[in-house]
Order: sequence, then C-alpha cells, then structure tokens
Amino acid sequence: MKAILLFFILGWALIFNSNGQDLNANGANVVVIRDFKYLFHYHNFYISGQPTLEALQWLKTQGVKKIVNLRTEKENTEYAEFAYDEKMYCQNAGFEYYSIPVDGSKDYTPEKLDSFSSLINNDDITLIHCTLAIRATNFFMAYLIKNKGYPVNDAVKVGRSMNFVFPLEKLLGTDVTMDVIK
Repeated sequence: MKAILLFFILGWALIFNSNGQDLNANGANVVVIRDFKYLFHYHNFYISGQPTLEALQWLKTQGVKKIVNLRTEKENTEYAEFAYDEKMYCQNAGFEYYSIPVDGSKDYTPEKLDSFSSLINNDDITLIHCTLAIRATNFFMAYLIKNKGYPVNDAVKVGRSMNFVFPLEKLLGTDVTMDVIK
C-alpha cells in the first residue's frame, strides 16, 4: 500500500512540475546551444543574438512558435539588406513575430518591459533576441524579477549563464550581489 501511495504522489509531482510550476532559478539550468553563436535555452525560452536562417529553422524544430525581436528598425533594415528579411521570413515560416525596438539605455524603461512582458508567457516556446543577446538577456532577467517573482540575484544567476555582463564584476574580479531598492 505504501508503494502505491508513493507511486501516486510521485506521479502527481511529475505532472505538477511539468505543467504548472513557475520558473525558478533552482530548476533546469541554462543550456548553451553550441551549434549557434549566442543561443541559450532556459525553460520555454530561447535567448539569442541575431539568429541565422539555419538557427531559425532549427528553432522551429524545437517547437518555437513566437519570436520577440528587440533590435531597432535601423538594425533590422541593415540586416535585411545583406542577409534576409527576418520579419518576412518568420511570418512565412509560421512564427508569431513581434518587434519591440530597444535603442540603447534610453529604451530600458518600465513601459518597454511591460510591452515585452505582455508578449511572453510560460506556455509558448519563445525566442527572444537582439544582436548579441545582451538586450535580450537583460529584458529576460527583468521579466523574471518583475513578473515571476525571482529574487534579483537568482535572475542575475540565470543571466550570467547567458550573455549578461556586469562590468563592475569584471573590474573587481568577483560576482556582486544586488537588491532592488523601492
């Protein structure tokens, strides 16, 4: 009887963990996708620099349905002139495609984060990208803090596994802990 009860409890735990649990930094680690430059996987999210056509095709096979592009219109236009038109390609390939242009620190605002956050959720397998995965990593970390309740240091831990760099840490040669002051 104990074995049946244990089996039942473990079964429910597995179902809960795979279908309903919020993201947390203690869960699955960030996976670096080595076949592509600046491509990281964390839960249902891929964070990357500008994806190549090959990367987009591979991401499609991984179940990515939604793409959130944080590059500016100028960056997108310049890239389309020498590589491919990402928006057109993504729409033709059946991705949901969204653009939230982030042009330097002036666009690191609560309003931009709210726009970003409104497009993503735990259910959709989503690619979030910019040029080198720096903006994408920062916006994702802010999303984890504001929308998923991560402590700042846990979100930074996730970000450090991607492409988050805090120059002060490099200068000091050590990680720095952070808190949000309200």
